[in-house]
Amino acid sequence: MSKARIKAQGFWEDAPFKIEMLAEKPKNNGRLTEKEAKELQGTLHIHDFGNPEIGMMVRWYWVLDEAGRIVACRYELFGSPVLRAVTDMAALLCRNKSLEEAEKINYKSLEYFLRDHPSNPALPENRRYLILFVLRSIVTAAAAARGESLPDSPVVCECSGTDLATIESAIRDFDLESIEAIGNYTGAGAFCGRCIAPRADSAPREHYLVDILRRIRREMEEERKASGTVIDKPFKEMNPEEKKAAINAVIDEHIRQMLIMDGGDMEILDVKENGEHTDLYIRYLGACSGCASASTGTLFAIEGILKQKLDPNIRVLPL
Repeated sequence: MSKARIKAQGFWEDAPFKIEMLAEKPKNNGRLTEKEAKELQGTLHIHDFGNPEIGMMVRWYWVLDEAGRIVACRYELFGSPVLRAVTDMAALLCRNKSLEEAEKINYKSLEYFLRDHPSNPALPENRRYLILFVLRSIVTAAAAARGESLPDSPVVCECSGTDLATIESAIRDFDLESIEAIGNYTGAGAFCGRCIAPRADSAPREHYLVDILRRIRREMEEERKASGTVIDKPFKEMNPEEKKAAINAVIDEHIRQMLIMDGGDMEILDVKENGEHTDLYIRYLGACSGCASASTGTLFAIEGILKQKLDPNIRVLPL
């Protein structure tokens, strides 16, 4: 498929190289058969998620060994080239993981693996919902492989097939504050708009995005006040202990799971002021301590998130 054809089917100008590469030449697209599963001494599990009517559907093919690890992973899909790129990277991350480990792949880790450079987001804002769609498909596939079913959650947006649980989780996980942001991360409300708020030309609904957003934001604020952990001041004005607490909070929310997913972790050794810079000294643990990217890609990702969330003058120094 040519670059011009990819863009004609919904790509955007200046698409990241990695997205283009995975869209044009996916490495994990296709089927797995019972014969292949038998040769791998495993069991084949097939799971469909999504619907062609909403323009997105993924069919996962997983071969699980006796220990429940995904020893082979492929997929077929109906959707855009961008969805194919995201799904192809997700398939790579699922391989050789247990079902529980696959379920723990989160937005930050998948999105960072799709980036060309740690500082440049892989997807524009209005396509971020594709990552959550793929992650949701992995969670449902893992549950189905265990013979389980996820709790029913009512569909709020029929156009995108987005359910209530997905919207609530997105608001909490990404601290969303607007209807537009909900659309960017979940697809809900980004099409006909009937799910956003009551309209005279539409039948009443049980759930509207404006009500969901208002309710979850109120719950989040009440939880913050109850926890007493909110430090309501700019990072530069914090004392060393407050800075360390703020850094720890960002690491726990946005970074640690990415490291744990690959068998590693990190700990903060010290936080020191160095002129206009705040130097964070860390030690890698587990698989991260011997990883070749610990001083390059992983380090850039950690530092990039802290710069974005707290202060652009933070420097991360591994020891």
